[in-house]
Amino acid sequence: MSYLYGKVRERFSFLPSVCDMERKGDHTEIAFKTEREYCPYVRKYAEEHIADVIAIGYKYAYFDKRLALPLLTKMQRRILITALVAADYKDDRQYVARRLRGYESYCLDGVFHFRLRELIKRWDEIVDYIPTDMGEASTDGFLEFLAEDGEGKIFLKNGKVYDEEYRPLTKSLLTGVESPIGEILLGTAERVYCFGETDGETAAFLKKYYGEKAVFC
Repeated sequence: MSYLYGKVRERFSFLPSVCDMERKGDHTEIAFKTEREYCPYVRKYAEEHIADVIAIGYKYAYFDKRLALPLLTKMQRRILITALVAADYKDDRQYVARRLRGYESYCLDGVFHFRLRELIKRWDEIVDYIPTDMGEASTDGFLEFLAEDGEGKIFLKNGKVYDEEYRPLTKSLLTGVESPIGEILLGTAERVYCFGETDGETAAFLKKYYGEKAVFC
């Protein structure tokens, strides 16, 4: 909810509007109020980012709860789950966005549990497909496949990741940990261009899985 609040508030800060986030017991509510003529634009933007919250944040939490993966280190496990989220991210996002249309207000948990059952069924199939004893070699193979299947390019500069239009990418926040590796995976790009300092962990990841498609400037 903090992610949604920040995105919507920042994007429409130029409008005559009020954006509030309020906690009510176990629930958090965001209310954005503006002049009626601007509402369709605000709603469309909000729906796009709600779709991200579910297609990334909810999916990551769903897999994190159900995949033990005891043969992987904590970092390897996080990278693999993020990669599993990224693999179908665009399709999942489009599906969620379609199921959100036509509402005056959105209950995220309600949408997830009652309107996205087909999506959850697909996620369950993925969980069933991943063996408990999945090790480093199988993880490496999946990550190499994901890197091969990427499109477009992203930029990494001093630990921050940007898309082709130089807009900062922060989707990894939805997995619980903001990281360059998480952004690179979720960005599903074919090439990564690195400028300035690149931390050792990220550099090693890029050299291992992206090879010549990672350019260090």
